[in-house]
Amino acid sequence: MTVSANLETFAGKHVVDFTGAGDISDFGVVAPRLRCEYGETRTLRDVLATMLEAPGVGSTRALVFGLWAENGESYEVSPAPAVELLVSQKDKLPALAALFFGDIISEENEISWIEQGDYSTIWNAFPQLEQFWVRGGNKLALGTIRHRMLDTLVIQAGGLPGSVVREALAAEAPIRHFELWLGTEDYGADTSVTDFADLFAGKLFPGLQTLALRNSQYSDELATALAASPLLDRIRILDLSMGTLTDAGARALAQSGRLGTLEKLDISHHYVSPAAVELLRAATPNLIADDPQQPDDWDGEPHYYVAVSE
Repeated sequence: MTVSANLETFAGKHVVDFTGAGDISDFGVVAPRLRCEYGETRTLRDVLATMLEAPGVGSTRALVFGLWAENGESYEVSPAPAVELLVSQKDKLPALAALFFGDIISEENEISWIEQGDYSTIWNAFPQLEQFWVRGGNKLALGTIRHRMLDTLVIQAGGLPGSVVREALAAEAPIRHFELWLGTEDYGADTSVTDFADLFAGKLFPGLQTLALRNSQYSDELATALAASPLLDRIRILDLSMGTLTDAGARALAQSGRLGTLEKLDISHHYVSPAAVELLRAATPNLIADDPQQPDDWDGEPHYYVAVSE
Protein backbone atom coordinates (compact mmCIF):
# COMPACT_ATOMS: atom_id res chain seq x y z
CA MET A 1 0.00 0.00 0.00
CA THR A 2 1.14 3.53 -0.76
CA VAL A 3 -0.33 6.99 -0.28
CA SER A 4 -2.12 7.26 -3.60
CA ALA A 5 -4.54 10.18 -3.36
CA ASN A 6 -4.13 13.85 -2.55
CA LEU A 7 -6.28 15.45 0.10
CA GLU A 8 -9.80 16.41 -0.87
CA THR A 9 -10.66 17.93 2.50
CA PHE A 10 -8.58 19.23 5.37
CA ALA A 11 -9.67 20.63 8.72
CA GLY A 12 -13.27 20.44 7.58
CA LYS A 13 -12.66 22.47 4.41
CA HIS A 14 -12.53 21.53 0.73
CA VAL A 15 -8.94 21.59 -0.57
CA VAL A 16 -8.50 23.88 -3.59
CA ASP A 17 -5.27 24.28 -5.53
CA PHE A 18 -3.90 27.80 -5.61
CA THR A 19 -1.69 28.58 -8.57
CA GLY A 20 -2.21 32.29 -9.08
CA ALA A 21 -4.35 35.37 -8.55
CA GLY A 22 -8.05 34.72 -8.93
CA ASP A 23 -7.96 30.99 -8.16
CA ILE A 24 -9.69 31.47 -4.79
CA SER A 25 -12.33 34.10 -4.11
CA ASP A 26 -12.87 33.35 -0.42
CA PHE A 27 -9.86 31.97 1.46
CA GLY A 28 -11.87 31.47 4.62
CA VAL A 29 -14.14 28.73 3.27
CA VAL A 30 -11.53 26.49 1.61
CA ALA A 31 -8.10 25.03 2.36
CA PRO A 32 -5.67 26.36 -0.27
CA ARG A 33 -3.09 23.87 -1.47
CA LEU A 34 0.24 25.13 -2.76
CA ARG A 35 2.48 22.82 -4.77
CA CYS A 36 5.00 22.70 -7.56
CA GLU A 37 4.03 21.24 -10.91
CA TYR A 38 6.27 19.01 -12.98
CA GLY A 39 8.38 20.99 -15.39
CA GLU A 40 7.69 24.44 -14.01
CA THR A 41 10.42 26.73 -12.71
CA ARG A 42 8.46 28.22 -9.81
CA THR A 43 9.31 27.00 -6.35
CA LEU A 44 6.91 26.37 -3.50
CA ARG A 45 8.17 29.58 -1.95
CA ASP A 46 7.22 31.46 -5.12
CA VAL A 47 3.66 30.10 -5.03
CA LEU A 48 3.35 31.04 -1.35
CA ALA A 49 4.64 34.55 -2.03
CA THR A 50 1.96 34.98 -4.68
CA MET A 51 -0.79 33.75 -2.38
CA LEU A 52 0.28 36.04 0.44
CA GLU A 53 -0.37 39.03 -1.82
CA ALA A 54 -3.87 37.87 -2.82
CA PRO A 55 -6.89 39.90 -1.61
CA GLY A 56 -8.58 38.27 1.40
CA VAL A 57 -5.73 35.89 2.20
CA GLY A 58 -5.91 36.93 5.85
CA SER A 59 -9.05 34.84 6.34
CA THR A 60 -7.19 31.59 5.60
CA ARG A 61 -7.74 29.08 8.39
CA ALA A 62 -6.37 25.88 6.82
CA LEU A 63 -3.36 25.66 4.51
CA VAL A 64 -1.89 22.66 2.66
CA PHE A 65 1.57 22.36 1.14
CA GLY A 66 2.13 19.73 -1.53
CA LEU A 67 5.04 18.78 -3.75
CA TRP A 68 8.12 20.96 -3.30
CA ALA A 69 10.50 18.94 -5.44
CA GLU A 70 10.21 16.66 -8.44
CA ASN A 71 11.11 13.26 -7.01
CA GLY A 72 13.78 14.96 -4.91
CA GLU A 73 15.65 16.12 -8.03
CA SER A 74 14.55 19.76 -8.13
CA TYR A 75 16.84 22.45 -6.79
CA GLU A 76 14.27 23.03 -4.05
CA VAL A 77 14.49 19.75 -2.18
CA SER A 78 12.94 20.73 1.13
CA PRO A 79 10.12 22.93 2.38
CA ALA A 80 12.59 25.13 4.28
CA PRO A 81 12.32 28.21 1.99
CA ALA A 82 8.53 28.11 2.17
CA VAL A 83 8.58 27.63 5.95
CA GLU A 84 10.94 30.59 6.32
CA LEU A 85 8.67 32.83 4.24
CA LEU A 86 5.54 31.60 6.01
CA VAL A 87 6.98 32.49 9.40
CA SER A 88 8.41 35.84 8.29
CA GLN A 89 5.00 36.80 6.84
CA LYS A 90 2.94 35.36 9.69
CA ASP A 91 1.02 38.59 10.19
CA LYS A 92 -0.66 38.06 6.83
CA LEU A 93 -2.26 34.84 8.13
CA PRO A 94 -3.65 35.82 11.55
CA ALA A 95 -6.45 33.24 11.47
CA LEU A 96 -4.34 30.21 10.49
CA ALA A 97 -5.50 27.22 12.54
CA ALA A 98 -4.46 24.15 10.53
CA LEU A 99 -1.32 23.28 8.56
CA PHE A 100 -0.43 20.24 6.46
CA PHE A 101 3.10 19.96 5.10
CA GLY A 102 3.60 17.14 2.63
CA ASP A 103 0.40 16.35 0.74
CA ILE A 104 2.60 14.33 -1.60
CA ILE A 105 1.45 11.04 -3.10
CA SER A 106 3.53 8.09 -4.29
CA GLU A 107 3.12 9.11 -7.92
CA GLU A 108 4.97 12.33 -7.06
CA ASN A 109 7.44 11.07 -4.45
CA GLU A 110 7.45 7.98 -2.25
CA ILE A 111 6.84 8.76 1.42
CA SER A 112 10.31 7.50 2.41
CA TRP A 113 11.95 9.79 -0.17
CA ILE A 114 10.28 13.03 0.96
CA GLU A 115 12.89 15.44 2.27
CA GLN A 116 11.33 17.24 5.20
CA GLY A 117 12.52 20.19 7.29
CA ASP A 118 12.64 21.95 10.64
CA TYR A 119 9.32 23.28 11.95
CA SER A 120 10.55 24.63 15.27
CA THR A 121 9.69 28.22 14.31
CA ILE A 122 6.05 27.43 13.54
CA TRP A 123 4.82 27.19 17.11
CA ASN A 124 5.54 30.76 18.20
CA ALA A 125 4.60 32.21 14.83
CA PHE A 126 1.04 30.89 14.81
CA PRO A 127 -0.55 31.04 18.27
CA GLN A 128 -4.00 30.11 16.87
CA LEU A 129 -2.75 26.85 15.36
CA GLU A 130 -4.94 23.91 16.34
CA GLN A 131 -3.81 21.22 13.89
CA PHE A 132 -0.39 20.33 12.51
CA TRP A 133 0.04 17.48 10.04
CA VAL A 134 3.26 16.46 8.31
CA ARG A 135 4.18 13.64 5.92
CA GLY A 136 7.71 12.28 5.54
CA GLY A 137 10.35 11.59 8.17
CA ASN A 138 13.65 12.38 6.44
CA LYS A 139 15.37 15.33 8.13
CA LEU A 140 12.16 16.11 10.00
CA ALA A 141 12.45 18.15 13.19
CA LEU A 142 9.65 19.57 15.30
CA GLY A 143 11.75 21.40 17.85
CA THR A 144 10.31 22.28 21.24
CA ILE A 145 6.53 22.45 21.09
CA ARG A 146 4.97 24.79 23.62
CA HIS A 147 1.56 25.88 22.43
CA ARG A 148 -1.70 26.80 24.11
CA MET A 149 -4.04 25.80 21.24
CA LEU A 150 -2.53 22.79 19.44
CA ASP A 151 -4.89 19.84 19.86
CA THR A 152 -4.04 17.68 16.83
CA LEU A 153 -0.57 16.42 15.95
CA VAL A 154 -0.21 13.96 13.07
CA ILE A 155 3.10 12.67 11.66
CA GLN A 156 2.98 10.27 8.72
CA ALA A 157 6.11 8.33 7.75
CA GLY A 158 7.34 5.04 6.38
CA GLY A 159 10.05 5.12 9.04
CA LEU A 160 9.81 7.63 11.86
CA PRO A 161 13.07 8.54 13.67
CA GLY A 162 13.13 8.30 17.44
CA SER A 163 14.22 11.93 17.70
CA VAL A 164 10.92 13.05 16.14
CA VAL A 165 8.86 10.71 18.31
CA ARG A 166 10.52 12.14 21.41
CA GLU A 167 9.87 15.72 20.27
CA ALA A 168 6.22 14.87 19.67
CA LEU A 169 5.80 13.18 23.05
CA ALA A 170 7.42 16.16 24.78
CA ALA A 171 4.86 18.59 23.37
CA GLU A 172 3.43 20.95 25.96
CA ALA A 173 0.08 21.48 24.35
CA PRO A 174 -3.58 20.48 24.90
CA ILE A 175 -3.27 17.49 22.56
CA ARG A 176 -6.49 15.58 21.97
CA HIS A 177 -5.56 13.73 18.77
CA PHE A 178 -2.06 12.20 18.70
CA GLU A 179 -1.18 10.19 15.60
CA LEU A 180 2.13 8.70 14.52
CA TRP A 181 2.86 6.45 11.55
CA LEU A 182 5.87 4.66 12.99
CA GLY A 183 7.01 2.65 9.97
CA THR A 184 9.90 0.22 9.75
CA GLU A 185 13.60 0.22 10.53
CA ASP A 186 14.30 -0.38 6.82
CA TYR A 187 13.24 3.23 6.25
CA GLY A 188 14.64 4.93 9.32
CA ALA A 189 12.41 3.89 12.22
CA ASP A 190 14.36 3.27 15.41
CA THR A 191 11.78 3.38 18.19
CA SER A 192 10.35 0.72 20.47
CA VAL A 193 7.45 0.36 22.88
CA THR A 194 9.64 1.72 25.69
CA ASP A 195 9.60 5.15 24.05
CA PHE A 196 5.93 5.38 24.99
CA ALA A 197 6.31 4.46 28.66
CA ASP A 198 5.33 7.88 30.01
CA LEU A 199 2.42 8.16 27.60
CA PHE A 200 1.10 4.72 28.54
CA ALA A 201 1.56 5.53 32.23
CA GLY A 202 -0.89 8.39 31.78
CA LYS A 203 1.69 11.12 32.43
CA LEU A 204 1.21 12.95 29.11
CA PHE A 205 -1.65 14.74 27.34
CA PRO A 206 -4.38 14.70 30.01
CA GLY A 207 -7.01 15.69 27.44
CA LEU A 208 -6.11 12.94 24.96
CA GLN A 209 -9.12 11.46 23.17
CA THR A 210 -7.61 9.74 20.12
CA LEU A 211 -4.40 7.71 20.25
CA ALA A 212 -3.28 6.46 16.85
CA LEU A 213 -0.01 4.53 16.75
CA ARG A 214 -0.32 3.33 13.20
CA ASN A 215 1.84 1.59 10.62
CA SER A 216 3.99 -0.02 13.30
CA GLN A 217 6.24 -3.05 13.02
CA TYR A 218 5.76 -3.73 16.75
CA SER A 219 1.98 -3.45 17.04
CA ASP A 220 1.78 -6.49 19.34
CA GLU A 221 4.10 -4.87 21.86
CA LEU A 222 2.09 -1.66 21.74
CA ALA A 223 -1.18 -3.52 22.20
CA THR A 224 0.17 -5.54 25.13
CA ALA A 225 1.44 -2.40 26.88
CA LEU A 226 -1.81 -0.56 26.23
CA ALA A 227 -3.82 -3.43 27.69
CA ALA A 228 -2.37 -2.48 31.09
CA SER A 229 -2.39 1.27 30.49
CA PRO A 230 -4.68 3.73 32.30
CA LEU A 231 -5.12 5.45 28.94
CA LEU A 232 -7.73 2.87 28.00
CA ASP A 233 -9.92 4.23 30.77
CA ARG A 234 -10.12 7.72 29.27
CA ILE A 235 -9.43 7.81 25.53
CA ARG A 236 -12.30 7.47 23.07
CA ILE A 237 -10.49 6.10 20.02
CA LEU A 238 -7.58 3.67 19.77
CA ASP A 239 -6.09 3.19 16.32
CA LEU A 240 -3.49 0.48 15.74
CA SER A 241 -4.23 0.16 12.03
CA MET A 242 -1.77 -0.30 9.15
CA GLY A 243 0.58 -2.31 11.34
CA THR A 244 1.53 -5.88 12.18
CA LEU A 245 -0.98 -6.78 14.89
CA THR A 246 -1.35 -10.53 15.40
CA ASP A 247 -3.30 -12.75 17.78
CA ALA A 248 -0.87 -12.00 20.60
CA GLY A 249 -1.68 -8.29 20.69
CA ALA A 250 -5.35 -8.78 19.92
CA ARG A 251 -5.82 -11.25 22.77
CA ALA A 252 -4.01 -8.97 25.22
CA LEU A 253 -6.42 -6.16 24.40
CA ALA A 254 -9.48 -8.40 24.44
CA GLN A 255 -8.58 -9.93 27.79
CA SER A 256 -7.86 -6.57 29.40
CA GLY A 257 -11.57 -6.13 30.09
CA ARG A 258 -11.19 -2.38 29.46
CA LEU A 259 -12.27 -1.85 25.87
CA GLY A 260 -15.96 -1.33 26.53
CA THR A 261 -15.74 2.45 26.81
CA LEU A 262 -13.97 2.93 23.47
CA GLU A 263 -15.99 4.61 20.76
CA LYS A 264 -13.74 2.98 18.16
CA LEU A 265 -10.91 0.45 17.99
CA ASP A 266 -9.31 0.27 14.54
CA ILE A 267 -6.90 -2.56 13.70
CA SER A 268 -7.33 -2.47 9.91
CA HIS A 269 -4.49 -4.04 7.92
CA HIS A 270 -3.81 -6.72 10.52
CA TYR A 271 -2.61 -10.31 10.88
CA VAL A 272 -5.22 -11.39 13.43
CA SER A 273 -7.02 -14.70 13.00
CA PRO A 274 -10.83 -14.70 12.64
CA ALA A 275 -11.16 -16.28 16.08
CA ALA A 276 -9.12 -13.54 17.75
CA VAL A 277 -11.03 -10.88 15.83
CA GLU A 278 -14.23 -12.27 17.33
CA LEU A 279 -12.68 -12.07 20.81
CA LEU A 280 -12.00 -8.39 20.20
CA ARG A 281 -15.47 -7.84 18.80
CA ALA A 282 -16.96 -9.34 21.93
CA ALA A 283 -14.86 -6.96 24.03
CA THR A 284 -15.86 -3.84 22.09
CA PRO A 285 -18.80 -3.44 19.72
CA ASN A 286 -16.96 -0.65 17.92
CA LEU A 287 -14.24 -2.69 16.21
CA ILE A 288 -12.95 -1.97 12.71
CA ALA A 289 -10.94 -4.93 11.46
CA ASP A 290 -10.80 -4.42 7.71
CA ASP A 291 -8.05 -5.56 5.33
CA PRO A 292 -6.82 -8.80 6.99
CA GLN A 293 -3.37 -9.90 5.84
CA GLN A 294 -1.39 -13.12 5.62
CA PRO A 295 2.32 -13.14 6.51
CA ASP A 296 4.91 -14.15 3.95
CA ASP A 297 6.72 -17.41 4.55
CA TRP A 298 10.49 -17.15 4.53
CA ASP A 299 11.98 -20.62 5.01
CA GLY A 300 9.25 -21.51 7.46
CA GLU A 301 9.37 -18.18 9.32
CA PRO A 302 6.43 -15.74 9.05
CA HIS A 303 7.22 -12.17 8.01
CA TYR A 304 4.85 -9.27 8.62
CA TYR A 305 4.69 -5.93 6.84
CA VAL A 306 3.31 -2.52 7.66
CA ALA A 307 0.96 -0.91 5.16
CA VAL A 308 3.18 2.04 4.22
CA SER A 309 6.98 1.86 4.15
CA GLU A 310 8.70 2.94 0.96
